[in-house]
Amino acid sequence: MRIRVSRNTLLLALALVTAAAVVFAQAGEKRTTPAKPANGAAMAGSAAKGKKVFDLQCAVCHYTAADAKKIGPGLKGLRKRGKYADGRPIDDASLKDWIEKGGKNMPSFKEVLKPEEIRDVVAYLKTL
Repeated sequence: MRIRVSRNTLLLALALVTAAAVVFAQAGEKRTTPAKPANGAAMAGSAAKGKKVFDLQCAVCHYTAADAKKIGPGLKGLRKRGKYADGRPIDDASLKDWIEKGGKNMPSFKEVLKPEEIRDVVAYLKTL
């Protein structure tokens, strides 16, 4: 019995086998997390990545181009304000804490965002 296979079928099979090999090779790579700097400071995030996360998770409640209230406060010039309404200083640690724990009417995002996404959002907020 002779099986006839078209050229297109062979090319498709080859492409699928190649794609599977790439996926398995990547899955087998050892993933490492970046080390923290020696002084213990948190590594800086990416403002560009933070903007994407902000647009997906935060923009529904916060303006970035105005300080007017939407659902939550507008965030334009947040760092320049220097302090939250309750008087606490605005810095990287307090922004991270606020995002993770939430606040008055803001939900916690600790279980929603990865730590690097929170760092990225903090980096983005510093650009407003």
